[in-house]
This record gives sequence, structure tokens and C-alpha cells, in this order.
Amino acid sequence: MNATATQTPLEDDAAGSKPSIEVRDLTVAFGGQPILKDINLTIARGQTLAIIGESGCGKTVFMKTLVGLIAPTIGSVSFCGKDLAKVSQVELPSIRRRFGFVFQNAALFDSMSIFDNVAFPLTQNERISDDELDERVFKHLHEVGLPSAVAHKRPSEISGGMRKRVGLARALILKPDLIVYDEPTTGLDPIMSDVINELILDTRRRYPVTSVVVTHDMHTARKVSDRVLMFFPRARIGEDDSQILFDGSPSDLEHADDRRVRQFVRGEAGDRLNELTREAGS
Repeated sequence: MNATATQTPLEDDAAGSKPSIEVRDLTVAFGGQPILKDINLTIARGQTLAIIGESGCGKTVFMKTLVGLIAPTIGSVSFCGKDLAKVSQVELPSIRRRFGFVFQNAALFDSMSIFDNVAFPLTQNERISDDELDERVFKHLHEVGLPSAVAHKRPSEISGGMRKRVGLARALILKPDLIVYDEPTTGLDPIMSDVINELILDTRRRYPVTSVVVTHDMHTARKVSDRVLMFFPRARIGEDDSQILFDGSPSDLEHADDRRVRQFVRGEAGDRLNELTREAGS
């Protein structure tokens, strides 16, 4: 096993003077085509932010930029006062250990047992006794509502909803400061989707964690978040228009000033149908 990992000391942590995440003048472009442009926002410690918007609006790119998986073309993303693009390659892994990821399809290792999947971040990053490893793995499995008996199964032997819960247990094992959820309820029936929503809420109650939830599920966005952000595709707005159509509380979504927000929230084709019709005729 590796030597015990220590968290990188971030100078602003103790004072609590900085937001968890600060995004300044962020532009991300691929092949000269901007996917995100001129994004400015902060995410407070302990906040749960839901990010919604049509496919292709840049939600996933934004999520990956927040945790340093994609570098900004212009601007910066800072985590607890540290600009991720300026952090050294030696320091970056220690900061990333403070991030937890719950992937869209759980992204479990098929060749490993459920126990080993949950334990993986610990065994890669900390020196830990077998007894303590057992205690922490089973603690997190129980927190997400899974029995001890599931630990020795393989991912292929459990349901999709159970795999999502295993993914959450794995994300929590290193006690992260930030958890990013990528479409956490995709592919689940309404009951299991709400189980996942309740687990997200329970995680926030148990741990002082900042959460970012990327989702198309409006029930999830309304239920789990303190704040909702809606992006719009850069290619379909004017050069000087803001890409963020909405930034506010879930309760204000239905009454947003921008009709594109209201149409998205209600699942109405609206303006998009007219756009598609014009594109087909051109």
C-alpha cells in the first residue's frame, strides 16, 4: 500500500474566508469553438448546486473543469483559494483526493468485488490496517442502504440502483470536501431515483460537503439542491449574451423571467421545436 496521504494545506481553509469554488472569466474551447464562455460564479462551502440544461450546453465540460480534469482556455477555477491550473503536478493529486465522484453509470471495476470497489480509493491513497479498512467500507455501504452481504458480489450481480449506491459509498470513503454527481438518477425507475435523491440529502446532513449535481431530472434538481444553475448552448445565443439563463433557488424555476427556462423545466418543446423546423428547412 502507499504511504499515508496528507491533504494539501490550503491557506484559506482555516479562516473559512473563501468560497469552496470560485470561477472567474472562464472560457473553455475545443478547436477554437467555445463550449463555455465568460462564466463567473462562486459556490459556497456546504452548498448543493444543481446544474441543468439541454444536451450540448456544456454541463459536463463545466463539471470536469471544476475538478481540474479540463484546463480553462481562458480564466480560472479556484478550489479553496487555489487556482487549479497553477497547482503543481506534485500538489494536484493531493487536492483531487478531496474530490469525490459519482459517475453516471457508477463506473465500477467489473473484475473487483463490491468491497474492493469501495475500498479502492483508500488502498491507493492511505496506509490502513485490514480491520480499519473493513470498518470503513462496511460503514459506508450501510450508510447508502446496502447490506454487508453485497460486499462479496461483483457489479454484474447487483441492480443498477445498487451500483449507483456503491458508487456513492466509494465517493465518500476519502471524506471529500466536494462531491460531483454526474446524472445520478439516469436509467433508474422513479422510486429508485428518489432513493438516490434521499441519499444525496442524507450525505449532506452527515458530512460538511459541497455538492455539484449535473442532471436532466427536474425532480432531482428541485429536491436535492439549494441552488440551480441553467446553461444554454453557446452556439445558439448572441456573442454578448450570457450562457447562464438561470441562477437561483429551485422554487423560482417555474417563475423564471426567461421563457426558455420555463419551457425546459416543464419539458415543453417550445422555441426549440421552431428552431429545429427552421434548421430542417435551411
